[in-house]
Amino acid sequence: MNYLKIYHKIVNNRLKNPYQEYTEKHHIIPASLGGTNSRDNIVKLTAREHFICHWLLVKMYRGNKNSYYKMLKAFNMMCNSITAKQERYNTCSRIFARYREDLSKAMSASQIGENNSQAGTRWICNIDLKENKKITSTEPIPNGWVAGRNKWVTPKEKEKVVKPKISKKYLNGYKVSIGSVTYDSISQAADSIGISHETARMRFKSKNFPQYLILTL
Repeated sequence: MNYLKIYHKIVNNRLKNPYQEYTEKHHIIPASLGGTNSRDNIVKLTAREHFICHWLLVKMYRGNKNSYYKMLKAFNMMCNSITAKQERYNTCSRIFARYREDLSKAMSASQIGENNSQAGTRWICNIDLKENKKITSTEPIPNGWVAGRNKWVTPKEKEKVVKPKISKKYLNGYKVSIGSVTYDSISQAADSIGISHETARMRFKSKNFPQYLILTL
């Protein structure tokens, strides 16, 4: 099957015939493969078309390990970033299940050596200020700070933290805060502090991160 031909047929059809109802912006050349945010690289697709295009990209790049992994990550992010404003095509989880093993390998590969966002760094915290920050592994720990995170939170205090039971599917639809900073969504918070969206979702649902709070219920 010619996945590239099908992909461009969908894209070209929408460029010529814009859809008048709900649409989602799509990079014709994926941003992770060098695509820009210029108007000639953006097409507005229906939710179903957007899903199919990302699925086709996964299939198109299967023979190129590096690009394939990037397309898998983009497809996974799409399937998991569902909000009230995003009418994601509802067969994502079923279709994506067959690619989960490959995604796991991709995520592992992306966190090896220099690719690891934590490489060469360590966390320290100030118990009095109740603050965490990251420093280089060779940098000395400043006075008043200790190694680790959230050392001011005792086991008993952790038990008192009540985290709302919200479906992962809809978790991104809420305003959140980390410490004293408020964000419009978990995705925005994750991008701002430099962690993956999946890691951020885990922290907002975990009692081990009491400073990660969901504000809108």
